[in-house]
Amino acid sequence: MGRRSRRVRQDEGGGAGEPPLSRARVESAPGPRWTLSSDVADVLLRGVPPPEEVLLSECLERVRHRGTDIDGNVRMDVVIQRPERFIPDADLREMILSLPECQTYALVYRAVPLLRGEGITSVGQWGGADENTDARRAVRDALADKRLWNTTRGLLDAAFNAAKDAEARRKVGKPESEAAVVIPGAFESVVNARWSYVESGHVDMPLGLKIFDGTVDGVVVPPVWSFVEVKEISGVDELELRDLEDDGERDMAAEHDRKIVAGGRPRVEIFVLTSAMGWPYTKFIPTNVRYVFVRREMVRVWHVVEQRIQMWPNCTPRCPNKPHILLGTPGIGKSLGCGSYLLHRLLHYDAAKVPAVAYFVGGSAYIFHKTGAMAGQAV
Repeated sequence: MGRRSRRVRQDEGGGAGEPPLSRARVESAPGPRWTLSSDVADVLLRGVPPPEEVLLSECLERVRHRGTDIDGNVRMDVVIQRPERFIPDADLREMILSLPECQTYALVYRAVPLLRGEGITSVGQWGGADENTDARRAVRDALADKRLWNTTRGLLDAAFNAAKDAEARRKVGKPESEAAVVIPGAFESVVNARWSYVESGHVDMPLGLKIFDGTVDGVVVPPVWSFVEVKEISGVDELELRDLEDDGERDMAAEHDRKIVAGGRPRVEIFVLTSAMGWPYTKFIPTNVRYVFVRREMVRVWHVVEQRIQMWPNCTPRCPNKPHILLGTPGIGKSLGCGSYLLHRLLHYDAAKVPAVAYFVGGSAYIFHKTGAMAGQAV
């Protein structure tokens, strides 16, 4: 390329016509893992070594400029400081400065010194979107190049967010060799689980049951049972259970109640909650069971949990918060269904009071973050 010709081997990942920087990008390993102590220069270079010394003549050849009115024997790290001096023509200057390697030179030899001059040498010092606003504004004004500033800001913002996410994952509590992994879409899948329900009392349907899609504009229709409702006898199943507990002594009374429950206007018998990716107990594998049945006894449990959460502000060393244990037995999945329903309700609870939810099942731990750097993610 140009006067400083260079032999390029076929295994270098690019042709002789490609700029050194382009070949470096192709050959480089997948993107680096940034930390809060990563140098801003490394971030702006995407972890690739600084570009080789390139003459202006090479860039002129790249844009097919054949004139002799420009001194091409000037290094690009010098040109980039005052490009209008070395490339008087505005159109030609814009073409050259738009080349990928020239953008990189600009980041290294213009943006980095300005950042360091404002005391920003690392990703942590760059900070979040609302941090170091005065220093950022000073760098932006000094660059006087909107495209270059947007590139600088975009790369550093992305690196800062990645570093903060990595730091949050390390705080989950696992050894660094077993760092928690974000499960894409898991948080949204549980939060946005779809409601439906089964209603009894429809004489024109098989067994008198009818299935409804229970969500209208994100609101469950009808609403899940209130605390008063779940304290009442829920249906035939509970009546039969009472019969067994009383050795049949209440058969006549139970039969009377059974007729009341079975007859009359339609009533909701069970809700169904469907998560597109499944639940923690299915390891968020979409091909596994994606739905849970929500029964009255599960809603009772939630009301107990909700009452305890409301009491948290009043807890003292003398009257501490108490753990609650829900015992389940192997069977039709009520325990796992109840856990999934509680998780769904807790994720919808006020984030200021419940900022995160931990779910443990089958030797695995899932942390659902509702606030902070990892808000809206599950690990």
